[in-house]
Amino acid sequence: MLIRHPHLTRLAILGVIACAVLMMLPRSAAFAAPATAVYRGELPAAAGPGRKIEMRLKADGTMSMISDYRNNRAPVIDEGRWNPISVEQIDVIIERRDGVAVGPDTLHFVKQGDILQATPESGAQFGSQGLQLRQAQAVAAPPTVVPLIGTGNATGTWKWEGLVSSAEKIAIEQPEHYTLELQGGGKALVRADCNRGQAAYKSDGRAITIKVSGMTKVACPPGSLSERYLKALDAAVGQRIRGNSLFLDLPGEGGTMKFVRVR
Repeated sequence: MLIRHPHLTRLAILGVIACAVLMMLPRSAAFAAPATAVYRGELPAAAGPGRKIEMRLKADGTMSMISDYRNNRAPVIDEGRWNPISVEQIDVIIERRDGVAVGPDTLHFVKQGDILQATPESGAQFGSQGLQLRQAQAVAAPPTVVPLIGTGNATGTWKWEGLVSSAEKIAIEQPEHYTLELQGGGKALVRADCNRGQAAYKSDGRAITIKVSGMTKVACPPGSLSERYLKALDAAVGQRIRGNSLFLDLPGEGGTMKFVRVR
């Protein structure tokens, strides 16, 4: 005869309930957000093997930095947020260390290809050579690949400064040739190098859609980004404002366009 132990029975029931709850949760709630990029590096030590560092920048705007001191102890884990400052700069804000609130402590990095280099004022704490991390892997990210900072008031004229994604970085030499004037009532004026036209846009919180129409069709000089700019505007799915900067997020791994307010 099978004898059921009351305690084991309760554990089995709790296990079934837990599995059912996880299955009903949205995937984003049941699992951690995927890493947008992983960067790794090493810091030499005067004596000993030195320190290994791995930093993960995640698609939801959070970050973690794992420091292995190779001293037979558990690695130190810093956690917090990361923010884009320009097409070449990011800030990493450390808010917790091994689960305990600290700081916050902000590290400034300059991006050069697949390298993140801490600026001198930030790198001093990592020794005379500073901190340099190399991208180890890029993982497909959801549409919003740059952390949401705020929506604010986007009406006004903006000039395009650049685009950054996991695959490329574009800096605009003449931002004043690529402008977007967002007017009231969902109307916009667009300048794409030697062409001009209009657009209709709709924003709802962090989401935005832009449909360009009525553009002139002048043949722009070689090297013009006119067509690339217009296609990117049409593809925009998200918006954020940070100070005098407007960020438009593109779907998939399309990256983020950065604008600076003109007026």
